[in-house]
Amino acid sequence: MAKFDDSFDPELGAACNRLAAFVEPLPEGVLIDASSQLTERDLALILRRLYDTRHAEQADSHPDEVATVRVGRASIPITASRTTR
Repeated sequence: MAKFDDSFDPELGAACNRLAAFVEPLPEGVLIDASSQLTERDLALILRRLYDTRHAEQADSHPDEVATVRVGRASIPITASRTTR
């Protein structure tokens, strides 16, 4: 399984590495918890998805680095209601 050493969150990366070390030697599809029906496949899937998104939070945490297009706005919020007399 891939290593999470380049994760945006070193603590989460280390925990994922420990979980991967636990999951790797398990036989495929083995039941880990009978009451929840958690299997080795579930943990492997979770780890794969976490690996795919290990940089996502880092990108989301710096919105000022993303170029934004300013849209002209009225001086009064659009949601304000007008009163009639």
